[in-house]
Amino acid sequence: MFHHTSVEIFRDNSELPQIRAIWESWHTHPNIDIDFYQTILRERSEILRPHVMLARREGCPQAMLVGRIERRHLAIKIGYLTLFQPNVRLLTLPFGGLLGRASDESCRALVREVINSLRRGEADLALFEPVPTESPLYHCVQTSPAWFCKDYLHTSQIHRSMAVPDSVESFYASLSPKVRKNLKWQAKKLLNDFSGEVRIACYCSPADLEVMIKDVESVAQKTYQRGLGVGFSNKSETRARLKLEAEMGWLRGYVLYLADKPCAFWLGTAYQRTFHSNFMGYDPAYANNSPGMFLVTKVLEGLCKQNGTGRPTQVDFGLGDAQYKKVLGTTSWEESGLYIFAPSLKGFTLNFLATSLGSLDRFARKLLDRTNLLGRIKNLWRKSARRTAAPHSGKEGSG
Repeated sequence: MFHHTSVEIFRDNSELPQIRAIWESWHTHPNIDIDFYQTILRERSEILRPHVMLARREGCPQAMLVGRIERRHLAIKIGYLTLFQPNVRLLTLPFGGLLGRASDESCRALVREVINSLRRGEADLALFEPVPTESPLYHCVQTSPAWFCKDYLHTSQIHRSMAVPDSVESFYASLSPKVRKNLKWQAKKLLNDFSGEVRIACYCSPADLEVMIKDVESVAQKTYQRGLGVGFSNKSETRARLKLEAEMGWLRGYVLYLADKPCAFWLGTAYQRTFHSNFMGYDPAYANNSPGMFLVTKVLEGLCKQNGTGRPTQVDFGLGDAQYKKVLGTTSWEESGLYIFAPSLKGFTLNFLATSLGSLDRFARKLLDRTNLLGRIKNLWRKSARRTAAPHSGKEGSG
C-alpha cells in the first residue's frame, strides 16, 4: 500500500507552540533545544524568521527539520583572502536539526521541501550544517538536487566523542602509556610551579555568570581564536545563551586559576547525560605549563567520579578535530556541511563562483602541502592572529 508523506512548514514564531510537544519529545542535542533555538532567533538580527518543516505520514508526525531564514554575506575565499561577499538570503539548517525518525522516506520528503522552498524564492541557497556522511539525510542532500544546484566542493571532517569511564583509574587505563606519561609529567610541573596556588572553579548557576564571563573573557581575549574572530566572545548572544543554560541547569563552566589568576577555561553544556564541549581556551603566557590540557583532564576525572541518574555517560568534543580529541576520543564519525543552491540565476551564479574559486583554492592548498609550506603558513597565520588578539581590552560588551 502506498503511504504519502506530506510536509508542513512553520514560518512564524507564533506557530511554534503547536509543535512544541513533538519537538521536545524528539530533540537530544542542546543546539536544537526549542528554547535555545528561540533564544538564537531573538538574539541574531540577521535572522528573518523560522523555517521549521514537519513531515507527516498518513497524518502521523515522522520527522522534523529545523531551520531559519537569514540575511548573510556569503564569504567566497581563496585561502584566507575573501574575494566576494555577496548578500544572500540563506536557509540555514543548524547542526543536529533533523529530529524524529530519520528514514529514507522522511529525509527525501524534507529535502524535497527544502528544494521547493528555494524554487519559490524563499532563499538563494540552503546550508545544511555538518551532517553525518553515513546518514540518510546526507545521501538525500547529495542526490536530490539538479546538477546545477549541487554542492561539488564539500569536505568531510571528523567528529569525536568519549565514553565516560566509571572510574578515574579506568579513564587513565584507556590512554596509551605515552599519553599517560605526558599528562602525569605536565600535571606535576604545573603543580610544582604553582604549589598551593592551583584552583579549578565550576560555574553552574545564574548567580555565577558575571564572575565566570569576566574571568573567561580575560583569557579569551589573549587567544589566537579571538584574532580569527571565533571562539568565546562576550557579546549579547553568548550571554543570552549562557543565561538560558544556567537557568535550565545545563551550564558547566570550568575555569583554572593559577595564583588566583584565570588562565584556562572549558565551557560546556550538560544535556541528557552528555557533556557537550562549547568553548575552550588558555592564556598563551602559561603555555609551558599546558594549562588547557591540565584543566581538561581534571574535568574528565570529575565526570568519572560522578554518580546518580544524572551522571554523564558521554563527552561530545564538538565540531572539528584537534590533537587532544584524537588522544581522548573513543568514538568518531565523519560529517560534512552541504549547500543546495536555488534553481535561479542568482543560485547558479553563486554556485559557479563557489565551485570555480573553491577548486582553485584546493589546487593551491595541495601544491603548498606537497612543498611543506601549508603548515608553515598556518602557523604564521595563528601567530599573527594571536598578536592581533593580544591588544584587545576585552570590553566588547554586548556588541
